[in-house]
Amino acid sequence: MWSKFFSAIAAVTMLIGTPGVGVSQTRAASPNVIIFIADDMAWDDCGAYGHPHIHTPNIDRLAAEGLRFDRAYLTCSSCSPSRCSTLTGRYPHSTGAGELHLPLPESQTLFTTPLRKAGYYTASVGKWHLGKAAESQVDLVKQGGGPGGEEHWVSVLQDRPKDKPFFLWLAATDPHRGYQPGAVDPPHTNADVVVPPIFPDTPDVRGDLALYYDEIARFDEYIGLVREELEAQGVLDNTLIMVISDNGRPFPRCKTTVYEDGVKTPLVVRFPPLISDGGNVSNAIVSTVDIANTVLDVAGLSPLPSSQGRSFAAVLKDPRQGHRDGAYSEHNWHDYRAFERSVVTDRFRYVHNWTDALPRTPPADAVRSPTYDEMKRLYAAGELAKHQATIFLAYQPSEELYDVTVDPHCLHNLAENEAYAEVIQQHRTLLKDWQQETDDTFPGVDNLTPDGFDRDTGDRLPGVAAPHPSLGKKGN
Repeated sequence: MWSKFFSAIAAVTMLIGTPGVGVSQTRAASPNVIIFIADDMAWDDCGAYGHPHIHTPNIDRLAAEGLRFDRAYLTCSSCSPSRCSTLTGRYPHSTGAGELHLPLPESQTLFTTPLRKAGYYTASVGKWHLGKAAESQVDLVKQGGGPGGEEHWVSVLQDRPKDKPFFLWLAATDPHRGYQPGAVDPPHTNADVVVPPIFPDTPDVRGDLALYYDEIARFDEYIGLVREELEAQGVLDNTLIMVISDNGRPFPRCKTTVYEDGVKTPLVVRFPPLISDGGNVSNAIVSTVDIANTVLDVAGLSPLPSSQGRSFAAVLKDPRQGHRDGAYSEHNWHDYRAFERSVVTDRFRYVHNWTDALPRTPPADAVRSPTYDEMKRLYAAGELAKHQATIFLAYQPSEELYDVTVDPHCLHNLAENEAYAEVIQQHRTLLKDWQQETDDTFPGVDNLTPDGFDRDTGDRLPGVAAPHPSLGKKGN
């Protein structure tokens, strides 16, 4: 059984980087493209994915009219590496910008480049986070825009050249920390909160999550305003719309991890020319490294030669189709020294941690959060649940295995269970082969970027220079 499983996975793995599936003959002529990308939003924190109380009517409507992916994964749970990866179709370590705040090198090609050559107008509006060199590959990079980064979205859509198809990368800073009341009216309350089992259920944690919900709702409101403008311009149904996130929620054991709560992303797609029946759900495993060639495929263009992903446009046409047998993710420096890799298959997530002698400290902004304060308080009092306390342990497992079909929060490590020895070996081989194919090598602990922040307070370590020029006083 397992030999057949491994052979199938290996065969699909070898397809990474091959051209798309060629469904462009069914597309509308020169379709427009909009990708909405949230900043630190968990995959299941919206109504479309079953949350009972978060106010996301616009995302929910897109899902009802389009296609919801339940097995979509990020290549990295860290803001700038994730965004660079999505726009180039390359894994973070292959872009030269695999760590937080590293600018994308000039040698890397965004999928906006072939779109522009084909006559598209391209714009990034809101959070950029790719550095200066990449700006030359986009017609307009308009950063900022209110507390959530969305205020220029509609005006750029209105001011675009009307004689060209367009691609818009609409990048929010919602729901990134720090949180302030008043993001939406009415706000979410503690009673609206569904506390994941990775956190203690206390009033302070609920309050922290409620403010995070508010910023997701603000992100959703602006999606609705853009939709209204698309309708007013008469171009809604010829616009491929995607909604994704760049990494998991900015809470402990989420953002920066290679667990499901870190690298699983919402992916909602609306495009009537390919998605004829709305409200469908796909269980195909897809990766954000595939988005570049998917967009080019739908636009009728050749795949990006430098991309390491492949189009999933065929899944838009037929959600019953599969796509990948494995999706790969990585964790490099993000405030703290790190080198982790992971692969998720149909049933299992395998994690290899090369920095297992270090605690799995959340990013500095999450360390400074009310949730982390509560967890520290309960841990000191001996009252924190064992599976929640693992983030404070000095040593972490070097290998982990989780059955994500029954353990979506990756709480029960099966790596030491002899019954799964063959499964672990197969996934270990998958990961090793992927690293060889993508030239990913562990440089040694001493060669990793050192911690830039105090693991207990989240403050910059005195006397430690920022690893990257764009890094501020506190982490992201």
